[in-house]
Amino acid sequence: MNKSQDPIETNASEIHSKIDFATELQIHRLELEKQNSKLNDAQQLKETPDRYAAFYDNVPVGYLILDKAGNILAINLSGSTLLGKERASLLNESFSSYIVQDDHDRFLSHLQQTFNSSTNTVTELRIKGPLSKVIHIRLESLVIEDAGICRTVMTNIHPIKETVDYNQELLHGHRRLMQNLFKIQEEERRLLARELHDELGQWLTAIHAETETIAYFSEKDSTIHISAQAIKECIKKMHDAMHDMLSQLRPILLDTLGLEDALLELKKQWISHNPHITLELVFDGKFDKLSELINITIFRIVQEALNNVRNHAQASQVRVCLHRKTGATATEDTLSLSVEDNGKGYDADQIPHGLGVLGMRERAIAAGGKFFVRSIPNHGTQIHAKFPLDSSNRRRKTDVL
Repeated sequence: MNKSQDPIETNASEIHSKIDFATELQIHRLELEKQNSKLNDAQQLKETPDRYAAFYDNVPVGYLILDKAGNILAINLSGSTLLGKERASLLNESFSSYIVQDDHDRFLSHLQQTFNSSTNTVTELRIKGPLSKVIHIRLESLVIEDAGICRTVMTNIHPIKETVDYNQELLHGHRRLMQNLFKIQEEERRLLARELHDELGQWLTAIHAETETIAYFSEKDSTIHISAQAIKECIKKMHDAMHDMLSQLRPILLDTLGLEDALLELKKQWISHNPHITLELVFDGKFDKLSELINITIFRIVQEALNNVRNHAQASQVRVCLHRKTGATATEDTLSLSVEDNGKGYDADQIPHGLGVLGMRERAIAAGGKFFVRSIPNHGTQIHAKFPLDSSNRRRKTDVL
């Protein structure tokens, strides 16, 4: 008769079997997770080139690889779209064939500089895009060492270029408008000066002649003689005042003898009214054969600057310097003006009203120049203007302002 199996031993055996089974399941689960991870990694590796390819094609700039001859070895979709061609048809094509003829030399220079440098080379030029439309682009290239090729980024700057050109056109239009306004202003001043000289001048001359007659035929100690002498003195003061007014309205010497003599006369008059301020006038170069526009612009800026020194600066010294620089070519000639004082100065960010700085700046810009003001409280003020002396700023026979 067989003895029955111990229940405790039976239960222990079942428990061990279950533990072994659970362990096997855990091992299989870990293996499955490992295999799944490898599959995910493989899938990501497979998708990564696709993602990079999509990114490469759809960035908002053209990306090219060029050889030393400028042939296209690779180009992204944005680049081919900018050129208006299918990508496949562009491969091994010369990039220069899509460049506007006048910019060919610039592109060749860009290539040469790229392959002879280890840094980025940047050039702006024009290409023929879709429907032969001219497009302004910016090329930025970097050579790949020992590969004989370069990576090039092509950016469409046409919208920016159009905006810049439009702003330049507005600026030139504003400059022409200011030139016409100042021309009209100077012509009105010329006419007013002529009227004052011709009309008021002849009446002052007539009054002076009458007072001379009265003084001659009257007794020296008589009331009439004394009054006649007083009238003569008043006429002299009126004549001097009118002369100053005429000089302010239109400097006669500027029309007859030129800029240097007009400024010397201005200095003489200014010193006579401001003897407490030392005025130094320096000329460096030749100032004949300048256009009427430049002459009157320089004169008016100096005139206004000296008025500022007298009325606002509280200065004891002022220096006016006119310098002409002759370049290697006629287009490099420049004329520089500086007016410097040792007065109280002011905060340049808070230019006081009534200094005429805006008017001086507008005159300089209208004449094609640049205008700068530098002032520090208690350290004086410096005014600088610079003008290009191209053909438009040299005297012509038809110049009249």
